[in-house]
Amino acid sequence: MGFLGTTLDPDLKRQENWRQFSSEVRGIFVSEGASGGDEIHIPFMDHRITVRANTEGHARRTVLTARHSNEDSQFKIFGWGGRKVPKMERDPYLNSEFPDLAPRTKVEFDDVKKLTNLLSSADLRHFILEVPVPFTLEFKPGLLSLDNRSYDSTDNGIITDVDHLHAALNVMKCALREMERIGLDLTI
Repeated sequence: MGFLGTTLDPDLKRQENWRQFSSEVRGIFVSEGASGGDEIHIPFMDHRITVRANTEGHARRTVLTARHSNEDSQFKIFGWGGRKVPKMERDPYLNSEFPDLAPRTKVEFDDVKKLTNLLSSADLRHFILEVPVPFTLEFKPGLLSLDNRSYDSTDNGIITDVDHLHAALNVMKCALREMERIGLDLTI
């Protein structure tokens, strides 16, 4: 299928961009992976970050995941991409502890000390603010995931832009490094 066919078929364009991204990050592109669709497997530290398309009903979104063994903490960080959180809805915790994040981020957490230690990383805050699209970074028992779901759970489609994939991967990598730094057991 020539250039015109690739341009007109959004799934072929996504696949082409995902292959490019996989090559740039030294990942392995897998057609019809465990999720049933295309996947990218990226080795990082002692983990494998998997990038895949998730489909629920008619909604599709991009999901990055890394498995771990920690079972005790849970949190969600909602990046608002280029949008701003309305002043009246800003998180009081972020307003007081991390005012640089408050205009473009919301959080849910069960352990304020661990979240504070995690967000004390200037690198992680920088990468969170650099993601140009809304996302949800979720740490739950056994899994760290980042997807392009908004705070209001709106799916934002599949990430096809290579730069946006890099931005999401930077957040995942930095979050894994920082979780290890603060002493969360991430062994698999």
